[in-house]
Amino acid sequence: MNKHIRKISSRSAMTLTEIILAMALLASAFIPIIGVMGSSMKVTEKDNRTIRAVNLCQEKMNQALQFPFGILEKDANPTKVYGQNSQEVIQSSTGANKIILTLGPEEIDGFEFRAELKVQDRPGTFVVPMYDPFEKAKPANRTDPSKWGWSEETIAYNKMYYQYTMTIFWSDKGDSQQKEYSLSSFKSKVRE
Repeated sequence: MNKHIRKISSRSAMTLTEIILAMALLASAFIPIIGVMGSSMKVTEKDNRTIRAVNLCQEKMNQALQFPFGILEKDANPTKVYGQNSQEVIQSSTGANKIILTLGPEEIDGFEFRAELKVQDRPGTFVVPMYDPFEKAKPANRTDPSKWGWSEETIAYNKMYYQYTMTIFWSDKGDSQQKEYSLSSFKSKVRE
């Protein structure tokens, strides 16, 4: 009977060699998983910087659009660039409101982001139909009433409509290529 018990117990036990072999198989299975996790973390960090740049661009564009018309645009003939080579701080105070726009290089979370605002004048023309009831063209066009007294006047404008383009530049660590994100908006001079 003792012999029978020994045979059963010896068959169900694991040897040290089997345990080491099982651990080696598990370790070799985890190596690719750890590699994927490492590269996933790098991609997540790059995505976070891109999201940071997008938010920074939107924040600075909103600040730029808050300035009263004519402050940023006064020298824009036809294009003015702020923050291109150095840091520029633009301020405006109207009553209790104070607007501060910082352009140029800024360090955020250990990375340098450079903001640049380009203001461009967008001149154009529009056509205004004019009606003159006393125009002398009626006798010449007696059969076509749509031409009686109507003429078109073309009006040209400049320094009334500007395009704002905010661009954020940054570089990732170990990447020599500079990345950028741009956002454009328009502002016009509204007369009341």
